[in-house]
Formats: sequence, C-alpha cells, structure tokens
Amino acid sequence: MGTNDRREKVRNIRREDIINAAEQVFFAKGYHNATMDDVAKEAEYSKRTIYAYFNSKEQVYDAIIARAYQILNRQYEQAFNTNSPANGLEKVILMGQVYIDFLYQYPKYFEAMIYYENRDEDLSSRDEFKLANYREGNVSADRLIACIKAGIADGSICEELDPVSTAFTLYANIIGIGNIIQKKEKYIQQTYSRSTTELIETMFKLVTAALKS
Repeated sequence: MGTNDRREKVRNIRREDIINAAEQVFFAKGYHNATMDDVAKEAEYSKRTIYAYFNSKEQVYDAIIARAYQILNRQYEQAFNTNSPANGLEKVILMGQVYIDFLYQYPKYFEAMIYYENRDEDLSSRDEFKLANYREGNVSADRLIACIKAGIADGSICEELDPVSTAFTLYANIIGIGNIIQKKEKYIQQTYSRSTTELIETMFKLVTAALKS
C-alpha cells in the first residue's frame, strides 16, 4: 500500500469515527442541543481534527442522514430479493411496509431524515454530503416511481394516475404517519382509543383503494 493509499485509509477511518461519535451525541441530545465540542469529546479527537473533516455541525448531520437513506435502500433491496410481489400495486405496498419497519427499527435515523425533508433545498450545493443525500433519496423515489409505473402497465394501479405525483403524495402520507407514530401515539391512544397499528392498517387500506380506483 502506497503512502497516498495509507493516508486515504486513515482519513476514511477517522471520518467514520467522527460520524459514529456524532450519531451517539445527536441521537442522545438532539441535533439542536448538540455541539461540535460534544462530538469531539465523544470521538476523542481534538475539535481542530473534527473541523479538518467536517466544516460544520450540519455537514456532520448530513453524513448521518446519508447513512440513514443507505440503510433504508438496503432494506428495500433485501425485501424485494426475498419477496415476490405479484404486481406493481403489491410492490408499492411492500415499499410502504419496509418504510414502517425502518421507522420502528431506526427511529433516530427516521428523525434525521425528517430533518432533511423539512429544510430548504439547496440544489446548487456541491457539498459531498448533501449530494449523497440527494443521491440516496433519489434511489428510494425512483424505485417507488418505477413500482407505480409497473402497476399502471399491469393494470393493478389506475392508469389515470401520474407516477411522479403519486409517488411524492404517497411519500408525504407515510412521513405524516411516521410523525404521528413518533409524536402522537399516546395522545391518540388516550383520547381516541386507537393504536398506531390501527392507523397503519387504515393507511394501507386507503392507499390500496386509492391506487386501484
């Protein structure tokens, strides 16, 4: 291994160390309450070293968000490799089920993704971590659009629906359900005697009916 290769290997290891430490800090304290001093302490690096790899707290968080999307995309891939959806509609429903499973399994990653979804876009940015977010997010979006197109082609989804508009409408819907699961579960249970499981089942019934009609 040459000198440049060794340096790159060390750089990648340190970068991963920082991201791992940042996850611990951000997930424990919340993004807005965490500081780069906290990250440096958790990583056992100097603050100067942290800034040699990341220029801001937001950039570190973007690295975590990209990791979240990568995990979700791997789960989609695994689900489609182990299941055999009969048509496009079943593929869309499978994607929704995978997303709900991801939410329960990785609630802090879901929160990071929601932070990304709620901030203003900067499509002109050349930041490598923002670009990674766009790239990984597009993988999920493109897969969903392809599933809807497949459903229209095989007749399981209404042909009058626009695949792109439908995909983002479905995505907005499931993000909303995810937020309710995380933030309002006790309220809905105590006030309306409904569980989040019932809400999820109702969502899938509505989505299925809407896509078919």
